[in-house]
Amino acid sequence: MERRSDGPRLALEATALINIDVLGPAIYSRIVNASQRGMQLVMPDSRPVGTRIRVTVRIEEPQSEITVAGIIVHTATMENIDPRLSARIGIFLTETGDDWRALCDSLARLAPKKHK
Repeated sequence: MERRSDGPRLALEATALINIDVLGPAIYSRIVNASQRGMQLVMPDSRPVGTRIRVTVRIEEPQSEITVAGIIVHTATMENIDPRLSARIGIFLTETGDDWRALCDSLARLAPKKHK
């Protein structure tokens, strides 16, 4: 688990629907990892750094949806077996709620502890 200024990145395998334009269709993506203030996901195409983005996270168990918003802070194109998910996007979250913080707290409790 990598440590960043906003705490550890926690593994989160979840389906996410991305909205870049309020009127445009949602884009299917997968979240790779998350923290209280950011997330990394894979999606079909890269978007420019600075793009505002809204992410609806679909959790399977217990079934729920959490919506957060943020700004793309880095992008990378990657070779992938699944061409539908060829861009890796880093998002700094600017809008979250208690539900997102509770999810991150529960993931932190489940994460394996590092030994020094």
